[in-house]
Amino acid sequence: MPSIYVFDLDGVLWRGESVVPGAPEAIARLRAAGKRLYFLTNNSSQPRRVYVEKLTRLGMPAQESEIATSASITAAYLQQQGAAGKSVFAVGGPGIHDELGRVGIEVVSVADPEERDLACSYVVVGLDKDFRYETLRRAQQCLLRGATFIATNRDGQYPVEQGVIPGGGSIVAAIATAAEREPLTMGKPEPLGLQLLLQLAGVSPDDAVMVGDRLDTDILCGNRCGVPTALVLTGVGTREQAAAAPPGLAPTRVIATLAEL
Repeated sequence: MPSIYVFDLDGVLWRGESVVPGAPEAIARLRAAGKRLYFLTNNSSQPRRVYVEKLTRLGMPAQESEIATSASITAAYLQQQGAAGKSVFAVGGPGIHDELGRVGIEVVSVADPEERDLACSYVVVGLDKDFRYETLRRAQQCLLRGATFIATNRDGQYPVEQGVIPGGGSIVAAIATAAEREPLTMGKPEPLGLQLLLQLAGVSPDDAVMVGDRLDTDILCGNRCGVPTALVLTGVGTREQAAAAPPGLAPTRVIATLAEL
């Protein structure tokens, strides 16, 4: 039996501001059974403390140390690359600004004077709900001057109560098109975030389960890390997609709800 479970958030535990039915009970049952739980999201829009507050508000109390976002993964990567003290042109919400600032990186945005862009060694792009042409232009110019291009994630859409809305990947695509550059991606399906959580937990991949609702991010990430996977049908993915998926995208199991864990 696995000792840790790693959960995606959007489409697995909630949709927008609405909890997925049965999710709090499943989380409580696993904690009562002594399982260690972690939460891995491609959403970069908010600091981890906001996710702690939201999980708690929806009946699933968690600690900040149990959460990894694509923004916190990006910050960890840049810290490993010796980026502390350097400047980043950031396209995204408070999550990116907060996580980069924590590791000593100077964050520049479209709200700052454009001359500050000249010192930017990186362009980091995530979900920016205020994205506009001027942001696109300035990010493009940084990249044309040679800045390193980093995407927190490539999700084109993400689920909310009413369906799906544009995700950070749609913004990444616009900037990639304008600059004719492809980014280095931090979030799922890239393995870095899940690998960091496995290291934090001190467990081998086969002692964990990755639970998500997307084949192309959650399930592919788990498969790349050698972690058993469970596709839950409360978000984007369907049973038909799982049945037709090639080996790299196929989940270990498909569950209708988290009650089946």
